[in-house]
Amino acid sequence: MAEAEGAQPGVHGADLDDLRDAARDRAVLSEARVMLARRLGVPPGEALQHLIWLARDLDMGLAEAAALLVRDGGGGSAGAVLAGRRAPRAEGGAAERRAALSEVEDVLRRVTAEDTAGDEEILSRVPEDPMAQAVLDATLDSSAHLVPVRGPDGNVTDFLYVALNEGARDMFGRGREELAGQRLLQTDPGTVQSGLFDDYIEVLETGTSLERSSIPYTTAQRGLSRSSRTSVRCVAVPTGICLTWRYHHAEDRTVRRLERVERLALVGFGEWDLATGEADWTPQMLANYGLGPDEVPPSPHDLPKAVAEDDLPLVEEAVQTMFSRREPVEAEHRVIGPDGAPRHLWMFAEPVLGDSGLPVSINIVSQDITRRRGVERALAETRRQMLKQQERMAQERRVAVTLRRAILPDEDESERLPGLVTAIRSLAAESTARIGGDWYATRALADGRALFAIGDAAGHGLPAAAAMARSRNGLLGLACTGEPAGRLVGWLNELVGTMDPTATGTAIVAVFDPGRRVMEWTCAGHPPPILMRDGRAERLEVVRDPMLGAVTDWEYTTITTQLELGDVIFLYTDGLVERRDADLDDRINRLTDILQDSSTRPELVLDEVLARMEHDRAADDTTLFAVRVE
Repeated sequence: MAEAEGAQPGVHGADLDDLRDAARDRAVLSEARVMLARRLGVPPGEALQHLIWLARDLDMGLAEAAALLVRDGGGGSAGAVLAGRRAPRAEGGAAERRAALSEVEDVLRRVTAEDTAGDEEILSRVPEDPMAQAVLDATLDSSAHLVPVRGPDGNVTDFLYVALNEGARDMFGRGREELAGQRLLQTDPGTVQSGLFDDYIEVLETGTSLERSSIPYTTAQRGLSRSSRTSVRCVAVPTGICLTWRYHHAEDRTVRRLERVERLALVGFGEWDLATGEADWTPQMLANYGLGPDEVPPSPHDLPKAVAEDDLPLVEEAVQTMFSRREPVEAEHRVIGPDGAPRHLWMFAEPVLGDSGLPVSINIVSQDITRRRGVERALAETRRQMLKQQERMAQERRVAVTLRRAILPDEDESERLPGLVTAIRSLAAESTARIGGDWYATRALADGRALFAIGDAAGHGLPAAAAMARSRNGLLGLACTGEPAGRLVGWLNELVGTMDPTATGTAIVAVFDPGRRVMEWTCAGHPPPILMRDGRAERLEVVRDPMLGAVTDWEYTTITTQLELGDVIFLYTDGLVERRDADLDDRINRLTDILQDSSTRPELVLDEVLARMEHDRAADDTTLFAVRVE
């Protein structure tokens, strides 16, 4: 089998179309995603999700929706506004914590080297201390009884844990079982760095009490460090001191999480005390209303002054509702930011009632939804433009269907050909979006011969229908010259190659001489015809010349096939045999097997093939053409 120049062996023109279609779909989807991301002001991943939702909303495939968006050309921005959020930096104080940790580790190395051989003797000499025990029993927080360890000069060098209450835990989670009998500085060297150790000595020597609330505290143990805000109380007892402490891990985590929620969701919280007139707003609440950290929040009755003029009546009514009807309210309004741009806020507020039933305070929450509203506006505009584009394309498809019906003759009205009995089935795709360029033509020539042809203009819609009309009509006009099939297809190739817009397609053109029963034919990238003879069916061998419009000045080969009485030639377009989940050659082999067991009457041949081939009418047009030699 000869292979045409410019085509790979074994690669059908329709395969190349599928590859081009798949590559084009991917490119269009990528372009649409970037275009929509730019229009909405969102990342490409989020834009893809919006595109999927738009496709579902418009009841179309993703590739079709992307093509609509790209064809529209972007349409400009619809005014999406991004909230000015950036990734946060690590919380401050890292350098200070590293310095504190270094000092703590120095203390730990020093106290670890000290001699502790006499600690048991010190503990054995500690008498019962009812006051210390009372402190341990009465304290809900962590509490410990400690006695001093003195050096040769009589100064206090450390403390020993005598006893701890049941709930006592240090920063590493150790309780009384692990700490009792241990030295304070060896288990908690951060006491020195924080200055608490000197304070404990002062309490011991002077009898004064110590109370320090919410101080930053860092300690270390076995290469691990811990930091937390801490509250400490220390009192003197007859035998030493009693410590009570509480770490603020949970409170700090809760506060940090709330701050992060406010920052990430742009949610702010505020409270007005109506009795004192004071207002307590979080930083995000101030930012939502365009106020700086040091500015005073407006009062409830002054809140409308902070909103955009058009939204003033809405906020005034909400404030009035809270005070008159004493009910929670919610409203969306705009404020004008320092940069002059409007900011959209969703506000929730509720009055807190006292015993008299009158409001004593008001809680208010606001969320900056500027970005969401911007995206919604841009999506609405995009959807409107896509609907307009969809309407234009639907009109094009209706024109394509009308053009196809006008150009292709009814199957029952096809021209009778000398020496042949013909049967034709031309099935348009069930989806108007997939209507392609299938065509067929018959013509009884002046010299007694018969011309019949089948072809497929590449693509779908109105461009394919237009290319189909020009190809078919051009061939019928050229057929009047009486030239061989190869010459006719060569001229048709030049015609297709000069179309505007550019087009390509496939075709088989055959001229039958009834006197000699000879068929002279040419294949331009089309699926091969199948010959049915004496209960057998086999593909006719073709010279794989290039498809129409692919190569200019190509000399197409005219193939001569001797036919016999009763022979049936079966022609078809790729819509019959192509499926994305099956090999093309396997599908043509299946068609050949069906024809081998089929009737030789052209009408029955077509009916049986349509019934057994299980082709996908939704994907493409399908045309079948059977001619029987009489």
